[in-house]
Amino acid sequence: MFQPVIEGIYGTDSIAGDFPEDVLTGEISRVALNLKIPWEFMKILFWQLLVNGIITGSLYAVAGVSWGIIYRTTRIFHFSHQLVFAVAGYVAALTTLFFPFYFGFFAAVGAAVVLGSAIEILLYRNLRRLQASQTTTFLASMGLATAGIALILLFLRSNPRALNGMPNIMLTLGPTNFTAVDIVLVVASWAMIGALLFLLARSRYGKAIRAVGSNLEMAKNLGLNSEKIYLLVFAMGSALFGAAAFLYTARNCATPTMGLLPFFMSFTAVFLGGISNIAGHALAGLVLGLAETLGMIVLPGEYRIIIVFLILFVVIIIKPEGLLSAKRDR
Repeated sequence: MFQPVIEGIYGTDSIAGDFPEDVLTGEISRVALNLKIPWEFMKILFWQLLVNGIITGSLYAVAGVSWGIIYRTTRIFHFSHQLVFAVAGYVAALTTLFFPFYFGFFAAVGAAVVLGSAIEILLYRNLRRLQASQTTTFLASMGLATAGIALILLFLRSNPRALNGMPNIMLTLGPTNFTAVDIVLVVASWAMIGALLFLLARSRYGKAIRAVGSNLEMAKNLGLNSEKIYLLVFAMGSALFGAAAFLYTARNCATPTMGLLPFFMSFTAVFLGGISNIAGHALAGLVLGLAETLGMIVLPGEYRIIIVFLILFVVIIIKPEGLLSAKRDR
């Protein structure tokens, strides 16, 4: 009866499953092993999975916003976003070998900005000059991501790399367990999302970004330099994803394919929330995290991704423009 739930908690094939083992000790482990009070166990399990879902969903929210600001402005399906995530995670881990762990955050964000900006300048900008189709741009981006991950495997191997010196303080709130890193992840994620929303709404750069994303030709007629705006959104989106990579690595480890699931969730959140709605991307990311994690109550861990596909399928059928988007975004 409880086998799918237990497998869901202890699974290791996603962000939700990568929850540290010591977090799952205490009351949940005791009741899970004894199985004497099924109803009490289910209540405890629900609250633990809810906490896990908020943590996972916060990371997905940042991922969605980071990819969304790029796509809504440039309409480029930035497949290489996952490479930016992996490189940032590895840079953070390698930096902590020589410096205190918090230096890894700045190194990860810096590496992400440099790589994301380089991809825009050296790849996408040249493809635009050649008037390449969206399909060609997508394939080029996918090829770059594949080659980049292969290079990571070649030079750094597939061995996971953790952040050196990262404190791992265990905390308990009622029947739930989590770490100090989890709190930092949630708070930092929503703080970054809030800062981006404020920037887009109040600053002249934000207004320029929204103008280019809404009507490129009119923005050009008004004197806006679209190339500079594109570079700006790639730097901003990459910075957010780099910060997310640091937080992910702090909870787990850096691996060559670590960016695949966050990238998948990022563009899924964008299309669920509505292409033009940054707040919708964040909300959709949170919903995906909660749905994926709470779904473990009824599904084994290896089937969690089915829930995400089911949500995406239903939304596309019912409201193709996204949950929080106007119909003009179709």
